[in-house]
Amino acid sequence: MAVTRKYKVKIRPLKVELEVDDFDKENEESRKVKMMTIEVKWKGESKFGLVQFNKYKKDFTSRRFMKDNCVKWDNDADEFENVCCFTENQSLKKYSAWDVTFNVLYATNFQKMMLIGKVVVNVAELGARRMCVVEEKVPITLNIGKTSISAMLHVNITFGEIKDWVESRQLKWLSKSSSVCERKLDESSTFEAEVPKGSSQTQPDLVKKVGWFSWKRRRLSREEALINRSCSFGVDSPLNQQNVEKPEPCGAESRDQNEGSRKKPDWEVTELQSRDRQTKLKTDVFFASFDQCSDKAAGESACTALVVVFSHWLQSNRDAMPTRSEFDNLILHGSTEWRKLCQNDTYINDFPNKHFDLDTVLHAGIRPISISHDQSFVGFFSPEKFDSLQGVMSFDQIWDKISSVTADGIEFEPKVYIISWNDHFFILKVEANAYYIIDTLGERLYEGCSKAYILRFDDNSMIYENIVAEEEKSQKNDKEEMIWKGKECCREFIKRFLAAIPLKEVEEQEKKETVSYVSLHHRLQIEFNLSYLLSSSSSSLTSSPFSSSSTTSTL
Repeated sequence: MAVTRKYKVKIRPLKVELEVDDFDKENEESRKVKMMTIEVKWKGESKFGLVQFNKYKKDFTSRRFMKDNCVKWDNDADEFENVCCFTENQSLKKYSAWDVTFNVLYATNFQKMMLIGKVVVNVAELGARRMCVVEEKVPITLNIGKTSISAMLHVNITFGEIKDWVESRQLKWLSKSSSVCERKLDESSTFEAEVPKGSSQTQPDLVKKVGWFSWKRRRLSREEALINRSCSFGVDSPLNQQNVEKPEPCGAESRDQNEGSRKKPDWEVTELQSRDRQTKLKTDVFFASFDQCSDKAAGESACTALVVVFSHWLQSNRDAMPTRSEFDNLILHGSTEWRKLCQNDTYINDFPNKHFDLDTVLHAGIRPISISHDQSFVGFFSPEKFDSLQGVMSFDQIWDKISSVTADGIEFEPKVYIISWNDHFFILKVEANAYYIIDTLGERLYEGCSKAYILRFDDNSMIYENIVAEEEKSQKNDKEEMIWKGKECCREFIKRFLAAIPLKEVEEQEKKETVSYVSLHHRLQIEFNLSYLLSSSSSSLTSSPFSSSSTTSTL
């Protein structure tokens, strides 16, 4: 007979102690600023064939500096809780596993955090002791550079049993979970929506104020709709046959069948206004027929797979940009690859929301693409405005490094960066005379846009700023002044159109209380990952069930 008990479990990492004496002595490593954070991942059992809402959960502690071979966390913000259902097999006197994984991340001199060690604790076994508070010392091996160091992780775990609980309450909580998520997203800040001039897209007149993260709500609603359908993504499923458009065979879209030559993208000179209404951009825009959230693509969380597919195409066609048919087909291919990944239980266990990280998709080998870490960058928007970000690389410093390469005067090979920012991935292609931003989620451009897009920044691109004199404010006679011209408008687009509102929100919050490093990391960090094609020998080593054969001119 099995008995299920429900507990509120609180976990608080206390410290990590390195069991060495000479790690901080005078050597090259000792002169570096060393920081650690701990990722806490919860993984519980399934109940009656249903996945509990809180079965999978991920938390991060704040970043702390290492001192005397020890890192300590003494802030209440570093305590995490979850509701866990422990099922006991009374005949075996054993609980089903409820694992909590502690991933230790480490960085020097404010560089990108790297995983150096992990350990798993079964909190169900600890809960079986019937103790309210347990302080565990967990041995862990940390791999720092080429050195393996023994360490001890001190963790405080608190158990509080929830009485008079029945299964129906859990089911009610499950039914409410999605509405709670949507309600939290609806509480985000608002802005005035603007209809871009000169664009073929239109926005509903009824939408006057929308949340900055409205594209997340759209993606969430699409996910719920697909989850609620009884059909799967199999080859013979109704969803695949009726709603999801199949991509064309590889290479079929690269040639115009009538003319036998390659078509060029249909660029439109378009004016776009920033969401805070302070800036206007005039540049070339090229739209696909749909975006990743459309019924045709059914790739609502496929942005990571999509950037890998697009990166491979751009690397294989160095001097070209996709035509509309190619653009559409790339979206279909990337979405298809994402749905294949969703059928892998290992990936879903790690990413139950199906928002796979870049390393996972690269490891799956859907395309022979890798990342040059030596030429990739991680930074923050305006870190100088926040005490906890002092000394880290800024977005402007990253851009200076990228743009300086194109100004060297030597023969320049185009570069393709996969950019990660604010729970989304997009592409930046760098050419000697132009920058291109490729995004498969239309609403990142403006509210109501349902088409993927490419922005081209070259000598004809211009950015205007609204100038209002004090005496004219009451009359609302805005004047525009051109503040940027040329391809460097791309830098200002990212800062003023994408990051301006989140940055302002965090600044306002910082005035009231100290913003946690985790929040700053989530909202202001941006990554530039330089991609490159793997050689045939290298790609054969990384082949997987998800990889597909292709030539250099295919998808």
